Amino acid sequence: MLIIIADDITGAAETAGTVLRHGLKAVLTIGPTETPQGADAWVIATDTRSQSEACAVNTVRTIAGRLKGYGRGNIIFKKTDSVLRGHVKAELLALVEETGYRQAVLIPQNPTKGRIIRNGRYYVDGRPLDETAFSYDPEYPARTSSVKELLNDEHVSIMTLADRPDTMGEDIRIYIAEAACYDEMRTQAEKAGVGIMPAGGADFLDVLLCMSHTARPTDTKSKRIRLPERTIIVCGSTQSEDLTDRPFVTRTGAYVATMPTDVFNGAPPDKWIASVAQAYASRKSAVITIGKQENKGAEYAVRLKGIMAEAVRRSVEASLPEMIIIEGGATAFAVIQALGWNTFGIKSEYAPGIVGMTHGETEIILKPGSYPWGENFEN
Repeated sequence: MLIIIADDITGAAETAGTVLRHGLKAVLTIGPTETPQGADAWVIATDTRSQSEACAVNTVRTIAGRLKGYGRGNIIFKKTDSVLRGHVKAELLALVEETGYRQAVLIPQNPTKGRIIRNGRYYVDGRPLDETAFSYDPEYPARTSSVKELLNDEHVSIMTLADRPDTMGEDIRIYIAEAACYDEMRTQAEKAGVGIMPAGGADFLDVLLCMSHTARPTDTKSKRIRLPERTIIVCGSTQSEDLTDRPFVTRTGAYVATMPTDVFNGAPPDKWIASVAQAYASRKSAVITIGKQENKGAEYAVRLKGIMAEAVRRSVEASLPEMIIIEGGATAFAVIQALGWNTFGIKSEYAPGIVGMTHGETEIILKPGSYPWGENFEN
């Protein structure tokens, strides 16, 4: 079985969608559970990107310890953030140590999204990483485009297209591979042989599955999302697109619940949360959004995702929706934790990174905050 360990839930869903695209069955769980039966891939979602480094490492070590009891022959893929936010090196080093590997090939970049590594530097749509919106990330602002400086560890080496891992070496090492297109990713992927753990983004996983004899690629044509009568849309990312005036939202007559400025700035949220749940129960459809507020850093982000999660929980308690759509990994994890939902089937990949999961009668569609929606909704 392919076991994917992801540092946030939207990344977990993205890789589950990649698995589905290849005709394989994936199950996504929050943390390790009993081994899913009948699945080709088991995607384990964590929220380690939002934890302290010490907690993130402990979480990864705990999962690795649990996996040792699930039998041999499993393949582990460590899903990381595509632009190296979070505790990438610490988590990967811990996982390599705990699972008996000595080396890892890390390919986080997604050329299909214009994200590449060339000459040791990370570029997004041709711009150095530290000159993009990622320089304003509330938790992990990009201060450099040098991948060596981003990871900053003696165990990390840049691997050019001409380099190969030193398989005879005794030291634990992470090779972060340069690649700017599919062919270059395949060249680098071929170096991740037996005894070398693959890690990185969804494009790397797609390359690995394409190289696998068991993969059965399916139709990759994007599907459209049609909003049912009872829908909750949660815009919890600082990079969220404003969906409130889009035709697919206005058609439903959705209640738009924008967080008031005073609540954003620290006022008690109870009255606003209660009003959101009441309005949703009456209108049957709601958009819950932070709005275009000033980014005030990590502490604000932690508080805000908790408020958004409680607003969704109270709304779902009032009336179970047919669909929940959530932007932003930290917010999505907080919402799902608040709901107490732990195991999900994978229903559809609407587009790379935009994935529909099922829990009971509800479909949950997740999207990373930095990915665009494009034309994925039916008007």
